[in-house]
Parts: sequence; structure tokens; C-alpha cells
Amino acid sequence: MKAYNETWIRNRAIVQQAEQWHRQGVLTDAQIDAARQAFPFNFRQTNGFLEIGLFLFTCVAVMASYMLPGSIIFAILAELGDERIVYGLFSLLAGVVTWWLGRLIINRQQLYRNGVDNAFVAMLTGFLVFGFGQFLPQNLTLGSYCLLTLPLLLAIVWYYGDTLIAFVATATFYAFVFDTMLQISWGKSALPFVMMAASGGLYALARRFDTSPYYTDPLNLVQWVALIVLAASGNYYVVRELNGLLLESVPSQPAPVNAPEIALPALFWFLTFAVPAFYLYRGFAKKDRMRLILGALGLAAAASTVHEYVALLPLNVALTAGGAALIGVAVFGIRYLTTPRHGLTDAPDTESPDQFFVNLGTAVAMQAAAGAQQQPKNDLRFGGGNFGGGGSEGNY
Repeated sequence: MKAYNETWIRNRAIVQQAEQWHRQGVLTDAQIDAARQAFPFNFRQTNGFLEIGLFLFTCVAVMASYMLPGSIIFAILAELGDERIVYGLFSLLAGVVTWWLGRLIINRQQLYRNGVDNAFVAMLTGFLVFGFGQFLPQNLTLGSYCLLTLPLLLAIVWYYGDTLIAFVATATFYAFVFDTMLQISWGKSALPFVMMAASGGLYALARRFDTSPYYTDPLNLVQWVALIVLAASGNYYVVRELNGLLLESVPSQPAPVNAPEIALPALFWFLTFAVPAFYLYRGFAKKDRMRLILGALGLAAAASTVHEYVALLPLNVALTAGGAALIGVAVFGIRYLTTPRHGLTDAPDTESPDQFFVNLGTAVAMQAAAGAQQQPKNDLRFGGGNFGGGGSEGNY
């Protein structure tokens, strides 16, 4: 029912996790070899540079195959009917043919995110969306176009689990919310709060969606985007400057020299610092690197916002002082976390995604495949411990 073999994707993720544990000395050579044999996957492996080249080459080839016959067909059939209908039908047909060719190549060549299949996904999405849009009324708003196109994008994400299309679908969702609010009389005033609510709901939905490896990367991307938009929607600088740009777009109102003060400024000043601080708090509490990173960047953006409107120091002095403070914080954090404290450490982290630790079946399956003995050891050394206890029984 989906483009890729889900079992192979899961096996690939398990083997990657096993290889990380092997590098850490947790698994022996015999155990990692047994895990590779027990969880096979036959996807063709390439490197990142080759994937980029294959992606660009395939996009050019598919677009050329679309444009060359398309120009002839458009010239012949445009005289016989509505050009929009001709464009729409041809684009939809091109999308279906691209999907069929991509499916054939994926199955025969055993591709999985190798550049070629990514290009087919991107091109067929463009063809289908463009062709579908030709059959929609021309007087619709941007938000309406986005809303009607969103189910098609979500269906492609479900079928391929593609990260790029997931980003396009997320951007389409936000474009729908943004444009819809602008069509309402009170929408501009409520826009920041609606964007924050939409981002919070999208983040919660992504956290509770299917956690299989097939959708790991798209869901992570959606969570990153949702948290970024949530923080930006409450940032004083973003809200004030965007409000000024919206005022400039109204012909009946003179364009202000500077962005005017917004309503509820104290609330947005509070949100500018409160949202990143909350990210940091939850990041430390849940050991969530995503929220830790976004919280730190959000506080840096909050400090920049303060400097933008309340410049207490010249820019060069502020940058020097801020850089020195950040270096001091980094040095203190490294020294403080040299010894693990509160579940945090400065040691390099090469652990797997969260679902492989939450789902103990992964570890159990690897243990059964490796045939490791469950006898306790008195000596503390990697590769010979009681793996079934996961380190919690003192025999690790």
C-alpha cells in the first residue's frame, strides 16, 4: 500500500541502532553480525553528494520529458478548448505517469531516499498540484487554494513518507491559516494568537501520530517547524514588524515610516521571553534536544529584540558582550556536566531516536537475534554484560 517496504525500513533503523551500540562497545562482533542477518534490508546505499547529483539530474530529465511533448500538445489542443483544462489534464496525466515510473524504478532498483526516488516524488507532486489547481475556480483566495490542495499533499506524504513534501504540506497549512485570518475583519488582531494555537495543535498532533520509522523524519520536521512558528508568533519584533507590513499593504492607509506600536505590547514582550524559557524548561525536563536548541535560539532572538527597540549599548559592544557571555555559559556548562548531573552529560551523544528506547521490543529482538546469553557477569566490561536487563539490574 505504500511506496517503500516498511519492514526493510524498520530493519534498517534497528541495524543502525545496533551499529551505534556496537561502536560504543555494548554489542560484540558476533552480536552485530547476527543482528544484520536477522534484520535484512536490500535498499541500495549511496552517499550524500551522489544523492544530490542524482536528484538534480532526475528533476531535469523529468521536466524535459514534460516540457517537450507538452509544448506540442498545448499548441495543438489549446485551439480546441479551454487552455486551463488542457494544462490541467496534461499535468495530471504527467503526474500519474511519473508516479508509475517512479514506483517501477523504486521496486526494481530497491531505492530508498537515493535522490532518484526523491526527484520523482517532488516532480509528481508538482504535476498533480498544478493540474489539480487548473480545475479550481479562479476567484478563490489563496487560503482556499491551500485548503483544497492540502489533502492531496497529505496523501503523498502518507504514501511516500517524504520529508520535502511534508515541509510543503506544513507550509501550505500555515498559508491557509494566515490568509484566512486576513480575510476576516478581526483577523489581523487575532493572527498571532491563532498562529500560536495552530502551531501548538500541529505539534501535539505530530507527537501523537504514527511513530514508525517510515514517518520519523517528516514528523520531526513538522515538530521543528511548529515550535519555530509558535515562538515567532509570540515574538514582539515579528508581530510588530509584520503588523507594519500589513498596514503598508492597505492602499487606503499611508505607509508608516516605522512599524507602529501594537496592541498588548506587554503581553508580547512577556511571550518573547516566556516561550523560549518554557522550551528550555521542557527540554531539560524531558531531555529533548529539539526544545533545548530552540529555547536557546529563542532567548538569543529575544535579546536581539530588546536591542532592536531598547538599544542600551552600541551594536559592536552588544555583540562583544553577548559573545563573551555565551562563551562563559558554554565553558561553565561543559565543566559542570563533565560529571553527569540530573540525567545530562557533556559526553558525545550517539543514541538512537526516542522510539527505539521507549519500545523495548527493539532491544529484545536484537538480543534474541544475537543469541546472547542472559547470565550475569561479575566484571564490568562492555560486550559481556547482561543485555536483557538494559543496565538496570547492576549486571551491565
